[in-house]
Amino acid sequence: MVIYKETYDSLVEIFNISTKENKPVIFPTDTIYGIGANIVSKKANLEIYKLKNRPSNKPFPILAGSIEQLEEIADISSLTQKNYNFLKENYNKCNTFILPVKDNLDEMYKQNSTVAIRIPDKKILSDMLAKNNMFITATSVNGSGKPFINSLCLIIKEFKTVDLFVYGSIRSKSSNIYDISKNDIIQIR
Repeated sequence: MVIYKETYDSLVEIFNISTKENKPVIFPTDTIYGIGANIVSKKANLEIYKLKNRPSNKPFPILAGSIEQLEEIADISSLTQKNYNFLKENYNKCNTFILPVKDNLDEMYKQNSTVAIRIPDKKILSDMLAKNNMFITATSVNGSGKPFINSLCLIIKEFKTVDLFVYGSIRSKSSNIYDISKNDIIQIR
């Protein structure tokens, strides 16, 4: 088991290990503790589905480091002006957005021609993603349909088969989710 304190370098290192070894990582997002992996590591992401007992037709949200990086997998040019402005005004406020997806994203990460993406409101994490051009999945640490867990001790006990951990600060509140892929802005959570 590898446990790092959250620093820029430790995030880079642990996600590089995760990608190389195809293993999920439990880490502090800008909201709650998440479990995720680089999107290039399909095997690690499939493992997360098993750990959470999550239906495979429910894709994980993806974290990107910036609007520019987000545009690599989401088609924000097709958004209405109102929805584009909403995204630009609210992307860094612990919000996840459902956006039209580009064709280059693997089917595993999209649903109904959309993708769920958040740009973390945590500089250390968003910088790591942007500077390393890395997209990672991030879903709550819990069994599917159960409340999220934010105690690292309980997380380690509940997810004992996960080998890679980062501990750090969190807000203990899930992100809001907005579907802005069509004409209206729909708040899902």
